Amino acid sequence: MKTPLLGRDNIKLLLIRPPYHLWPIINESDNFLLPLAYPCLGAYLKQKTKGIEVKAIDCLPLRIGWESLAGMIAEYNPDVVGVGDKVCYIHEGMRAVKIAKEINPGIVTVAGGHFHSHMPEYSLKNFCDLDFVVRFEGEETFLELLETLRQGKSLSSVESIAYRDSDGSVAVTPPRPVIDNLDDLPFPDYDLMPLNKYAPFGKLWPRAITIQGARGCAYRCKFCSWTAVEGEHRLKDGREVVIPRYRKKSVGRVIEEIDYLYTKHGIRYLFWVEGTWNHDHEWVNGLCEEIIRRGYKLGWWAFVRSDLLLEQEKLGILEKMVKAGLRHTLIGAERAEDEELENLGKGKLRANHLMEASHLMERKYPQVFRQATFTTGIRRESKNSMRVLSKFSRDVHLDFAAFHPIMPWPGTPLWDEAQKEGWIEECDFSKFDMFYPVMSSDHLSREEISRLSQNLYKDFVSKQPLRYLKGLFSIYPIRRRLHWWFLFSITRVLFRDLWLSLLRKKKFEGFGAVNRLWKPRWYNS
Repeated sequence: MKTPLLGRDNIKLLLIRPPYHLWPIINESDNFLLPLAYPCLGAYLKQKTKGIEVKAIDCLPLRIGWESLAGMIAEYNPDVVGVGDKVCYIHEGMRAVKIAKEINPGIVTVAGGHFHSHMPEYSLKNFCDLDFVVRFEGEETFLELLETLRQGKSLSSVESIAYRDSDGSVAVTPPRPVIDNLDDLPFPDYDLMPLNKYAPFGKLWPRAITIQGARGCAYRCKFCSWTAVEGEHRLKDGREVVIPRYRKKSVGRVIEEIDYLYTKHGIRYLFWVEGTWNHDHEWVNGLCEEIIRRGYKLGWWAFVRSDLLLEQEKLGILEKMVKAGLRHTLIGAERAEDEELENLGKGKLRANHLMEASHLMERKYPQVFRQATFTTGIRRESKNSMRVLSKFSRDVHLDFAAFHPIMPWPGTPLWDEAQKEGWIEECDFSKFDMFYPVMSSDHLSREEISRLSQNLYKDFVSKQPLRYLKGLFSIYPIRRRLHWWFLFSITRVLFRDLWLSLLRKKKFEGFGAVNRLWKPRWYNS
């Protein structure tokens, strides 16, 4: 097989996160968390082989627009360009790939991430400038792909990739087993990224750096992408299936990573990227005890389950979590009805678990900001179920509630069901942004789901003004700051939308403008 990499002693790899649009409810600094996959890939390639030079360009924190990015690609003159994007940003990633090919048709282009992993045929058929897809967990697969291209061996022997065969058809190789022992992986090469540029003036995540203690998830929520991406993928009866797998680093290994960030880079706020950070009681307890013993002054943000928080309170672990740095919880609350939680695949989770956990933390750990996400637009959604959800979201005494229309992410059980039943009405994946619904329910149109979801936000504040006012003047800095920030953000969205409507640049949407991604000023620069 002849490729531009054949026989090359040295390969220049450029990893790119291109310019994106912004989420309006948070500030620009908070929009750009460090993409942990890039330093993980860079570190693995440097450790396992020779002759591969890795460079990363993260356009977002550096405010690099498309024109500047093209110039940087030309200047670096890479042999390989890699991208990996969220579903709603895949077209930006493919735009970067196209620019690379225009600069030098010999550049080998590779895409990874959630969408491309589950939709390799779509990606390779619709984006002619894309050469390869690295599917799911990237370290071993990306390395083997580069070495195979360098040595001119058969691509069919490389697991977990997709490419165009000689006849133009898309070839997809069998999935690769996941990496069992995460301690065998090298430290992420954080020096590859501009660490001091991430969330320097953030409100949600003040100078936060992403960190990962585990991969995969033990649960199988039918709408969630974590298991779909980080689970164990296998072939069964000629069909690809995914099995939930939860793999964790040892406490000692994670402490070493924290110490590196803490002592060398002065990082004091962590963003845990696990789908369920508090899954393993023993692991959480050991980590928190070591952080306390070392005297680190940390804060952190984590996705957690409410039922596990209650168990950890009984075991005396939750108190250690708060003492060690837990300052912001995001709980996947989803619904107010136990039956709907079961339909969504939430396992043993019950609505009262959120109620109990939030009230407990309000009473005992008021320094922790309590945020939860709720899923709207489920199949049986109606005006009445929305009213029930509205009341429930206020009764649980959260600091902030987010309401997102359900999204059928590729690779999830919901995607398979929605495809089979013909529920998906929006096929433009750039619209899969968790703002405007892509499916109707049995009782509501997409427009009705969108409007009622917006009303949930308004009700959350307007129907409990004293509670929100109390948060604005909390004695705890993080809770006070975040309450003010959300109030400011919503007001900013309203005034911006009013101003643009007065200029006749768009129709006035009011609070509905929260559901639109914004293009930053530097986007095309």
